[in-house]
Order: sequence, then structure tokens, then C-alpha cells
Amino acid sequence: MNYTKCGCEDHKLDEEIEEKIEEDNGCGCGCGDEPPAETRDEPEDCDCGCGDESTLNNSHASKEAEKCRCSEETTQELEEDSGCGCGAESTVAPEGGGCCGAIELPDLSREKNPDKPKFTAADDFIQKFEDYAHSLGISSVKYTQMTPDLMIKDKFIQYPFTIVFTMEMSDEILETAPGADAKDLNDIAYVKAAILTAKLSDYLRKNGYATEIAHPMGGIVNFSALGQKAGLGYIGKSGLLITPELGPRLKVSAIFVSIANLPVKEDNKNAWIPEYCDKCSKCVKACPHEALIEKELCCGGKEVKLIKKNCIGCSQGCTYCIEACPFEEKGYEHVKNKFDKMNAKLKEKQAKKFKVGIWDNWARQNSALFDDLTNSAAIAISMTENKEKLVTIEKENNSLKTDIKDLKSLQKLESPVADLLFILDEKDIAQILKDNTSSKFIDLLSSGKIEVYGLVDQAQLVDKGYAAFLNNLGLGLGGGSCCG
Repeated sequence: MNYTKCGCEDHKLDEEIEEKIEEDNGCGCGCGDEPPAETRDEPEDCDCGCGDESTLNNSHASKEAEKCRCSEETTQELEEDSGCGCGAESTVAPEGGGCCGAIELPDLSREKNPDKPKFTAADDFIQKFEDYAHSLGISSVKYTQMTPDLMIKDKFIQYPFTIVFTMEMSDEILETAPGADAKDLNDIAYVKAAILTAKLSDYLRKNGYATEIAHPMGGIVNFSALGQKAGLGYIGKSGLLITPELGPRLKVSAIFVSIANLPVKEDNKNAWIPEYCDKCSKCVKACPHEALIEKELCCGGKEVKLIKKNCIGCSQGCTYCIEACPFEEKGYEHVKNKFDKMNAKLKEKQAKKFKVGIWDNWARQNSALFDDLTNSAAIAISMTENKEKLVTIEKENNSLKTDIKDLKSLQKLESPVADLLFILDEKDIAQILKDNTSSKFIDLLSSGKIEVYGLVDQAQLVDKGYAAFLNNLGLGLGGGSCCG
């Protein structure tokens, strides 16, 4: 059963359906501002999230429909689907974080915004709010401040102070093959998220705070990016938000609120996730419709592109990329432990390539390359996989001095420690250390496998003899590698 009409064709519900939603049919799920008294007194008769103390369960759609007192005519209208626009048949893909495009739904909050909202909240209120959210079935609650780059639709948001929530997707959704049934289950999950968000909005309004809901299917904001900014998790290779509690099996929603002193935390302890994803492509391989495409970059490495018109996540409830994700299969802690072990071995391996003696030997073997440089000229060599160490080779008293620098300490310096920076991946560094001839270094440069960046202006480079130095490498000032 579909509780919402997708509306990707006209980006809004039919006016007739919207009117029916706004009418109160005795459901109490937030359709109208003033539901009948008996509905408020007996919320347990409806499992659609109507009562202030009711909680949502994971029962099948048919059970939800049996318990809900919405009129049959309204339910049938809401079951009509005009085409999601996320499937292969779509000609225009939705933007950013909107699952099925910009679906205009009424605010399901039953409480009206206060005329004179409060702007600060005590710590104990925040704790009570979070406890209430968890009692409804919300998994995680975090806070951030809305910024324009997170907006998809050009819409005025009165309050940038944002509360972001996650709700778990049921096993039933993941276990159901793509198709009409899976789509129905996915739609129900979105409706549940919308209802829970409305209940939380009501809680805030009752306590004197103004709110505005960002519906999880509304396409107002990029929810994955918003969740990442709030510190809930980090975006993985699939483009989905991955959190410690739920992995990628989640729905995200948000409330803009008048509380200016939300406990926003800038740090995100999940920033390691993309690094793990770089080594894993299970989501890409699992997609039978090639919605995720891995592309080689000109300077080495890969990036994943989401081909939105191929994605059937909304049109057919496809969850293959979620099911294949190690965070779903094994759990967050298992993946984190594996990553830490891999990282420890990698650092141990990389440490062998950051020894002064090794680079001293390389510099001596290739000293002719540095003949045209003046004293005080210096180059730096960095490994793409290592964010901690940097090799510097400086000409001093007509001899070459090699050193290993700590990148963190260099960030505090006002001037660069080198004039040119060469960036190689671990494999290519291994090649030039194994083959100490300058020809190997030049071959890698000419093939675009080494990125070259000037850290000082061209006048300084010319004064220090870099024109001839770069010429010997087959480059020129201002370019030569594909990265400029």
C-alpha cells in the first residue's frame, strides 16, 4: 500500500488529494489541526502515529491500514502512484538528497507554531527531547546549523538551527526483492519518518519553540550531507549516509527550530568511512542497473558517480547497495576494527618509505636533476595514501639535504617548506625507490601519474632555477602534468 502519491511529474500532490489530506477523517495522524476529541483520547486505536504517547511498530502495511481510520476513498487516492522518477523510465533525475524529487506534503504537525517562540533551551530540556525521540523509535539525534550549500530547493528557512534524526529501515524492506511490494514498504517507511518528525515538531511547539519540518521525501535539503554535517555519520561510496548505529539502513529527516543554543558539535568521528569505502566497491558491484559507476581520474584514483536515472531505490524499493555494504553485513564495529588493523599494517609498510637514508640515496643517484637549482631551493614529495609525512630535498651549500617532515607541524608554519610539491601514490613511490634512475621519475611524470604543484609564485621559481629543472623533467613552468 502506498500512503503517498509520488508526484515526480508535477512535483506536488493532486489538489484533490491534498485537500483530502487536510480534511480530518478521524485518523488523528496529523491530517488536520483540530482532530475530534475522541481521537485524541484514544490514540491506541490507530497505529499511524497519531496519539502523543503512541509508538510506531514494524507491522506490515495491511495491518497499518486495518487499524487506521482514514476514509477508504482517501486511502485509495493516496495509493495511486504517478511514477517515481527514480527508475529507469525516468527522463529527469531528482536532485541531491530528495529521494523521489520534490514532493509537496502538508505539515503533519497538529500543534501550531507559538506566536512568540522561545530561542534558548536548557540542557535538561534537550535531554528530555532526545529521550522522547528515542521512545518513538528514533535511532539517533544530532544538531547542526543549516547552510545554503545543503539546500536543494530555493526555499526560505526562517531558522537555520537544525535537529537531524535517523530512523531504522526494517528487515522486511531489505529482504523484499525490488518491485511493487518493496516500493510499498519503502513508502511506508518514509511516511513513518514523516509522522515521527511531526510528533517531535509538536513536542517542540508545545514547549514554546517554533519549528519547520524538512520532510524526508520533500527534497528540500540534501539529507545525507546534512546528517554528515551534524555528525550522525559519513557519506559512503554509495552516496548513502552510514552511521555507527544503523550503517546505511536508515531514513533521515530534520526539523528547523528556533532554539539558537542547540548542542552542535563540529567533530565527526566517522570521517574514516570514505577511506574504507575507497578500498571497497561492494555497493557498486551489487547494483544490477549500473546506477553506481566507478570512473578513473586523470591523476590517479577513482570516483563513483550516481546515475540517478538508473536508480530504482524509490520506484521499486531496491536496497541492493545497502544489503551489500559491509556496514550492513558485518556491523559498524566489525568494519572499524578491520579498518584499524588494515591501517596499522599500512602505516607500518609506509613507514619504511619515509626514512631519510632511503631518500638520501635516491637524491644522490639523481643529483644531476638538481644541478640547475640555486641554494635554498627545495622540493617536497608526498604520498597520496599518507597524510602524516612529507619528504623534503633541499639544496644547501651546493649539496642535497634530505629530511622527513611531520605534516601536522607544517600546518602551523606561515611559509611553505618547499617550492614544488610532487604527489605520488604508494605504488609509484615504490617504483622510483626501486629504480633509482631519473628516467623512471620522468616516465611517471610524462604519464601523468605524478601531480606537480608550485608552492611559491613563478618569479621565485625562475630565480631559483626551476625553469631548467622542470625542463629536464619534460615539464614547463605553469604545467606539464595533467593536474597543472
